[in-house]
Amino acid sequence: MKILGLNRVELLVSDPDAAQATFELLFNGGRFAGDSAVHGRPQDCRVNYPHGLELVHPMDSRFLPGQLLEAKGEHIFCVVWDVDSIDAARDHVLSSGFGIRYEGDYSAKPEVEVHKQLVVEPGNTHGMMVIFQERRLKAGESEPRVTKPGLEVLGLQRAELLVSDADAAEATYRKLFAGQLDFERDIDAASRPLDCRVDWNLGLELVHPTNGEDKIGRLLADKGEHVFTVVWDVNDFELARAHVLANGFEIQWEHDFGAHGPLAIHKQMVIRPSNTHGLQVIFQERKMLAA
Repeated sequence: MKILGLNRVELLVSDPDAAQATFELLFNGGRFAGDSAVHGRPQDCRVNYPHGLELVHPMDSRFLPGQLLEAKGEHIFCVVWDVDSIDAARDHVLSSGFGIRYEGDYSAKPEVEVHKQLVVEPGNTHGMMVIFQERRLKAGESEPRVTKPGLEVLGLQRAELLVSDADAAEATYRKLFAGQLDFERDIDAASRPLDCRVDWNLGLELVHPTNGEDKIGRLLADKGEHVFTVVWDVNDFELARAHVLANGFEIQWEHDFGAHGPLAIHKQMVIRPSNTHGLQVIFQERKMLAA
């Protein structure tokens, strides 16, 4: 199994129309296509593949998504990684001691050559429900990208997983991802007591608060291990700041991390999640060092 990269995060929402309007505004464009291929489950799913975000509105609490929305409110439900072969992924997941909760074939669409995915049983994945997906469009097909002048959101970069034991989480994901993770460690955490480990290529960050009294430490104590932040690359940090503030969103925190690891430029802003449907969004400008 080869992991090709991070594809999308799936956000459980109470009001899909409101959530779609929010993220079209925040992303300065974007197209959320309806996706009815949910195998008879009463769900309203809207996918923006270029930006890597799916909005999922469950309409029946008898199924797991509806139960989770009732119990936890709006939150990241699943994180999806592309793989080269779903058959190889299945073999790897099962031979490595993980379980498979569900498999689906969504290939019956005119623009799609193949779209198959499997959901890894989340009992031992540190609070993150992982989906492996093999998806290819037919020759000549592409995902429409809707943009407006100004800020350009380039795409989904990583999901940040809040964990109780960073060493155990790293071992788990190295095993699940077939040894393909390459974590940068000892990252500047802007004077916060955090152990952060990032794979910039595959889009996963493990965050462990080393002080339970810190805000993030209290969040871990309150909510347990979970995906707590999702990061999107933008074309220009200053444009992003102006866009966020002009459109009624708030910046909770921002920081220039300077050059480190493979990065020549790394700036981030955290958007206050009070009106982003339970999703804490980070906009990031980064440039890699020349090879």
